[in-house]
Amino acid sequence: MNLFLNQNIATKIFLISFIQFSVSLYSQEGLAFKERFKTTLKGDITLIANSVLNRIDRKNSPNDPFHIQQYDTPVNDEFDMEYIDIDNDKSTFSSSSAALFMKNETDKKIVFAGLYWSATYKYESGYKKGQDKFVAFDKTREPFHEILLKLPNTKDYTPILGQVLFDGAKNSKFKDAAPYLAFADVTRLVQELENPFGFYTVANVKATQGTLIGGSAAGWTIVFVYEDQSMTEKYISVQDGFLGAMNQSMDIAFQSFETPPYGDIHAKLLLSALEGDFNVDGDLIMFNSTTSPDFTNLKTANRPYSNFFNSKITHEDAIFKYRIPDSENTLGYDALVMTLPNNNNRLIGNRAKEARVKMKSTGDVFYLFLCGLTLDVKETFVPQVVENAENRLVFENDTLKQVKKEDFVVKPIERKEVKPLYEHYVNSAKPELPKPKVVENNSSVEDSVAENKTIVSDIKEEDKLQIEKSEKIKRLMNIDAPKGFYLVANVFSDRVNAARFMMQLRDNGLNPNYFTHPETHYLYVYLAYFNQEQEAQSLKESKFNQKYTDELWVLGVNIPE
Repeated sequence: MNLFLNQNIATKIFLISFIQFSVSLYSQEGLAFKERFKTTLKGDITLIANSVLNRIDRKNSPNDPFHIQQYDTPVNDEFDMEYIDIDNDKSTFSSSSAALFMKNETDKKIVFAGLYWSATYKYESGYKKGQDKFVAFDKTREPFHEILLKLPNTKDYTPILGQVLFDGAKNSKFKDAAPYLAFADVTRLVQELENPFGFYTVANVKATQGTLIGGSAAGWTIVFVYEDQSMTEKYISVQDGFLGAMNQSMDIAFQSFETPPYGDIHAKLLLSALEGDFNVDGDLIMFNSTTSPDFTNLKTANRPYSNFFNSKITHEDAIFKYRIPDSENTLGYDALVMTLPNNNNRLIGNRAKEARVKMKSTGDVFYLFLCGLTLDVKETFVPQVVENAENRLVFENDTLKQVKKEDFVVKPIERKEVKPLYEHYVNSAKPELPKPKVVENNSSVEDSVAENKTIVSDIKEEDKLQIEKSEKIKRLMNIDAPKGFYLVANVFSDRVNAARFMMQLRDNGLNPNYFTHPETHYLYVYLAYFNQEQEAQSLKESKFNQKYTDELWVLGVNIPE
């Protein structure tokens, strides 16, 4: 790492230490967490989210995804930050999208949809003067509680008037970054949709552009609670507030439930926070319950114990990719859903009546504003028979009851075999891949066309020659992707269709990616790429080692004839 980056990171740590000291003095003056929504139903919880600020430099616009995640990556107050605006709509100054997709969507019913937006917003724009002084370029600070929301399969935005839950500019202890949090219940809007699944676009979220002490960050999160009668019954609670992390930890309590008396307890945690830096350690999230009183540090594959909030939007152990732009490093905005590692009920056990989420920081400054918990509240497995000498004890309505031997009829215990998510892929030579669906613009989802045909929506006839199978491979130049030979599975003109197709591939154990043609804007979904054409052709002939049985073709990218 060069000296310049060392100095920048050292300066960042100094500023964080200063702000951290301030936070330790005023965190209790933030907004305490309160219950926003609570229910018990057969279903679950999820979220979608995206940032609304991104870096700008000589090579990249804010709409270009930012993927750099290295130790020496500059932190967000070292970048000039500008609004992301992906909608080509002159009435908006900021906009970004994220998609809600689920398995068995027809079985899902949305019962709650809560939209949150949050940002550091001291003024419209600022710049760094000298080593560690940040000043305003435009001191304007406008109201931020009105935004726009474009729902799936709709053309126009819906104005959203939100409730300001917290405004740091009105508290002298928060004035350096002036963070805010706003909320709107959009349940009715979502429930009125014929199909609530697809891309949601949020526009006109306000934040400080340029540079700001501690870094400027902004984003939005939509929490969805849904019902599905095929799922187990769960306790679901969504809480919101606005608290800055500090050395003295703070707890968020979940109560008014009782876990089943028998069997494994499955639990899921949902969180969203502002200002978590990728390469500044010290932020922790911990969990305990009445059955496991010692707090346990949480982590995922992308979120280490000591740097849990690290500028990512994740579902379980993976980056949530169904976003525009789909930055892997969101430069200060975090959102996640994770299943708690509760093997042998080590975090929360049977008959638990309370759980707590603890936040703490010894280095990084972050503001937690959303916390949700879901867990089983009905039996997943109940012992039916216990032998005791000549007589038998049986469970009846959760109570031990003794019956005589001659009255007892042995009934086999029905056990449902639970297979791993991808067992069908691991143990099968040729897994059945769901047929992709085509979504024409402003039309409903339809089944795919005939077998062995590339599925393309809204593709001009004269452009099809570029993507059809040929003995001599086709080539594309000036593509924003590494040069090589790509094993392409499909091409789309519609992002929703492409995202659904990639989700199907991932559900079947594959790892697809895509690039976009700069002129036609078609999305090319591929399974792999190679430096040598022979390697790509070999994998194509083997049907991707028998993992993908539909048509594949080789496409040369950035390689001259």
